[in-house]
Amino acid sequence: MDSDRNQVSNGTGVALRQRGLVCARATCRKRRGIAAFTLAEAVISVGLMGIFVAASMSAIIADQISSRKAKEHAIAMDFLTKYVENIKALPFTSVAAGLPINSIYDGVGGAPLVTIPTKSAWVSLSTTNFLTFYPDLVWLNNRNPMMLVTLTQNTVAGYLHDMEINVKVDWDAPLAAGGRQEVQVDILRTANVPTL
Repeated sequence: MDSDRNQVSNGTGVALRQRGLVCARATCRKRRGIAAFTLAEAVISVGLMGIFVAASMSAIIADQISSRKAKEHAIAMDFLTKYVENIKALPFTSVAAGLPINSIYDGVGGAPLVTIPTKSAWVSLSTTNFLTFYPDLVWLNNRNPMMLVTLTQNTVAGYLHDMEINVKVDWDAPLAAGGRQEVQVDILRTANVPTL
């Protein structure tokens, strides 16, 4: 009897039901909600996608800043290593403020003049002399790189025994993310002592 109720009196109820239409008592209407999303579902899925995209973009930006900081740190450390190695190669009496770090960078004959700065003052590394001495400093050029060299002489029994040399380089962080970045190297030079 139920099967008789589902059929329309003209005998076309089965054919209409197969096309997605429901016919009962001489009225036909389309079924609703079978293959569609509600507005709430669409808004929630778009919101979740937006959160995912924002998280992905922030991770990419953080990675770029981190890799840029690492590259700049490596450049500064390499510069410091080259600068300090030149100072270490000097005779002990030539390690003094205002003197060149070696005979190649003494400013003679058009050569760049790279010296040990005087008065423990910060010196800009964006000069032509430093860029000639170490060309990779161009990567830090727009970050205001500065260098500070501190010389401390130590005496023993009234005689100059050794010298502590502290060299610092600092520069602005990429995208101003954090404070100024800094690397430093400390070395100890002992006076030449004649053999006994």
